[in-house]
Amino acid sequence: KKVSGTLKLDLAQYRALEAFAMFASDLDAASRKQLARGARLTELLKQPQYSPYSVEDQTVSIWAGTTGQLDELPIEDILRFEQEFLDYLRRNSKALTTIAETEKLEDDTVAELEKAIGQFKKMFQLHTGEPLIGSGAENVEALADDEIDQEKIVRQKR
Repeated sequence: KKVSGTLKLDLAQYRALEAFAMFASDLDAASRKQLARGARLTELLKQPQYSPYSVEDQTVSIWAGTTGQLDELPIEDILRFEQEFLDYLRRNSKALTTIAETEKLEDDTVAELEKAIGQFKKMFQLHTGEPLIGSGAENVEALADDEIDQEKIVRQKR
């Protein structure tokens, strides 16, 4: 309830603004931002047929959408980001099990989720193949030839 409290209101405002935007030619930046977030939230609520998400998965997804964690993502990448982020959490964090056990989203769990989503965004690639967040590769220098070591593996028969 804590996470989805504003979801219904956000979606209602999105639908009203979407209907208004059909007739308005120019929208201010706040309205465009609200339209984009509403489209992302709508995309987040889609689930694969016959495989509904668990409560903790839904909690994390809705939290990410309503807190603006997905605002820089293109809409085409929302579902893939959601699925891959949930897989990442299962492997690298205890946040999902904490939510499942306590049935609450505590402040320490939110901090863990914020840290995890920040790390995941650095690894995520958009549908265009570009990184979501700059990879920092432009600051990396190539190794010199004398800095490269190679090992040779020899297999012996006995």
